[in-house]
Amino acid sequence: MKEEPLSLEELKLFNRRELIIRGVISLPFIGCVWRLWNLQIKSGEKYRELSKGNRIRLNSVAAPRGIIYDRNGLVLSKNIPAFNLMLVREDTDDIETVLRKISVTLQIRLESMHKALVSNKRVAKYEPIILFKDLSWYQVALISAYQEEFPGISIEIASRRFFPNLQSGAHIYGYMNKITKGQLRELPVKKLMSAKIVGQEGIEKVYNDRLIGTDGGVQVEVDSTGRIIKTLNSIDPYPGEDLRLNIDSKLQKKVEKIFGERQGAAIMMDPKNGEVFSLVSLPSFDPNEFSQGLTQKRWDYLSSHPSKILHNKCIQGTYSPGSTFKMIVGIAALEMGLIDENTEQLCEGYFRYNRTQVHCWKRSGHGNLNVVQALENSCNIFFYKIALEVGVDKIYEYSRKFGLGLETGIDLSNENNGVIPNKEWKQKKYNEVWYPGETLPVGIGQGYVSVTPIQLLNYISSIANDGYVVKPRVVKAVIRKIPDEEDEKKRFRTQLNFTEVQRRKIDLLPTTLNTIREGMRLNVQGKNGTGIHARSDLVSIAGKTGTTQVVSYKTRAKIKKETGTVDLKYFDHAWFAGFAPFDDPQVAIALIIENGKSGRHAALLVKEILEYYFTEISPIEKKPPPPEETLQDKLI
Repeated sequence: MKEEPLSLEELKLFNRRELIIRGVISLPFIGCVWRLWNLQIKSGEKYRELSKGNRIRLNSVAAPRGIIYDRNGLVLSKNIPAFNLMLVREDTDDIETVLRKISVTLQIRLESMHKALVSNKRVAKYEPIILFKDLSWYQVALISAYQEEFPGISIEIASRRFFPNLQSGAHIYGYMNKITKGQLRELPVKKLMSAKIVGQEGIEKVYNDRLIGTDGGVQVEVDSTGRIIKTLNSIDPYPGEDLRLNIDSKLQKKVEKIFGERQGAAIMMDPKNGEVFSLVSLPSFDPNEFSQGLTQKRWDYLSSHPSKILHNKCIQGTYSPGSTFKMIVGIAALEMGLIDENTEQLCEGYFRYNRTQVHCWKRSGHGNLNVVQALENSCNIFFYKIALEVGVDKIYEYSRKFGLGLETGIDLSNENNGVIPNKEWKQKKYNEVWYPGETLPVGIGQGYVSVTPIQLLNYISSIANDGYVVKPRVVKAVIRKIPDEEDEKKRFRTQLNFTEVQRRKIDLLPTTLNTIREGMRLNVQGKNGTGIHARSDLVSIAGKTGTTQVVSYKTRAKIKKETGTVDLKYFDHAWFAGFAPFDDPQVAIALIIENGKSGRHAALLVKEILEYYFTEISPIEKKPPPPEETLQDKLI
C-alpha cells in the first residue's frame, strides 16, 4: 500500500474523473427538469386543453334495420328486442366466482362464457363484454331481482331479427348472421355499428346496404380509468329503408301447404311485369335459428343435408326440363320455316337414327301429327325428328333468346345458369365434337340440357305475353324514410321508390307464338292432352307437363330386381309449366316435384294452386251464362 500523499498529478486526475461522472449524472436530470418546465409552464395551457379532450368519448349507437313487408303490408321480417348478458371486468373483484354463480343460476354453460372472455380480452377498460346473447324473460328477471349478487353484470337491450312466418318463405328473405371481414371492409364507417349482424342470403343479403341504417352516437365524459361520468350530447341513428315485396304471404303459405311433404320448387309471377307472387323451395328452414345463434352441429346438418335445405331450388336447382322444352324446339322449327302449323310427322312409337333407336312414351305411336297436336300429346318422336332438322346450334340460339341458360337477373343471390348445349360448348367442356345423335335427347329437354325453375317460368311467361322476356322482381318498392323537418317530434315521412319493369322483345313471326300457345292450351284442355289433370272449370289453363329421368328405366328395374324395392330418390322428376287465363294471362307458374314420378302429379298441384289464386287472391270475374234461346230465336 502506498503511504506517501497523493501527488498533484494524481489529484488532478481524480478531480477530472469526478467532474465527468457528475456531468453524466446531471445531464439526464437537467433534461427531465427542462421537459417538466416545457410541459407544465411553457406548454401547460395547450396540454390542459388536450387533457379535457381525452376525457370525451364518442360511443356509436346502432340504427334499426329496415322492415320487410309483403305486397299487402304484412310484416315478413322485423326487429324485436333481445336481452344480452354483459360483464364489465373492472367492476368485479372475482370474475370466476361471478361466472360460476351465473352458470348455476341461469343454466348457461361456463365454457361458453370463458370463450366470450377470451375473444374479448383486448377490449378497453370498462368496456362491456357480451357473455351470452338472447336471454329469456325468466333469466332477465332473475338477474334484475338479485342484481347485487352479480357485481359487474348488467343486461343490455339489443335488437334481433325476427321472421314471423318461420319456415314459410325462408329462401326469399334469407337469414342474418355475423358480418365477415370481407363484408366489413366494404361498409362505410358510419354503418359499422348497425352492421354487426347482416343478411347472408336472400333479400336480406341483396338489399343489405339499403336495410342497414346509419349509426347514431352518444358523446360521454369518462374518467382516467375509462368509466363514464356523464352524457354530454347525442345524435339519433338514422333507420334503414323498408322493403315492400311482390310476394303474397297468404298465397306463399297455401302453395307450401299444397306441396305437403313433397320436395321441389314452385314460382308464380305476373308474365306482363315480372312481379313474383310466390317462390317456394322445399324443404325449408327457420331463419330465426340463425338470428338466435346457430351451433356448429346444426350448421353442419343444414349445410350438408342431401335435400339441400339451404339451397333456393327456384334459382339454384338445375334440372332437365323434359317435355316443357318442346315448345322451344317447335318455335325454332317454325321460325326457320322448316315446318308450319300444318306440317305433319309420323309417330310409330319409335324412331331409328343410324344405330340409335329412341321411343315415344306411347309405344303404340300417335300416327301423323302437326306441331299443335304434338304438343297436345307430348309426342317425343315428332320433336326428335324436327330437332335433327333444326340442329343443336339453332336450338341453342332460340333457347338463349328466351333466356334459357342465362341468369334471369332476379333480385336474389346465387342464381345458377343451367346448361343449354351446342357444338362449341361440348368442345370446350369435353374437348370432343358434337355428334348428330346427341341432338335427339336435346329435342325433348334431356341429355345435357338443364334449367332452373325461374328460367323455365321466364320462358313460359314470354310465350304467354307475346314474346317479351321480363326480368322477375321480388321487391316491389323501397320505402325510404325522410326526416320531417316540420315535425317537432322528429318523425319521418316515407317515400316509395318502385322497382323498374325491365322487358326485352323477342323478334318472332306473328303466327309462331299463337301456334305454340294453342298446343299448350290443348295439352290441358284437349281430349288427348297429357296435362289434362290441370284442367279447371274455374279458369282456362294452358301449359305443358314434363317428366325427367333421374336414372334410366333399366337402372331402376335392375335396382328393383336386386333389392326388391326402389327408393323414391330414383324416380323421375315431375314438371308442369303454364299460364292462366288463356285469353288474358295474369299469372304464369313453373312447378317441379322432385321424384314426383309423372308430370300429371305436378299438373294436379298446379290446378289446385291456380284455383286458389283465382278464388282467394285475385278472384276471376265470372261471365254470365248466355240467355236461353226462345222459340222465336230458333225460328229466325
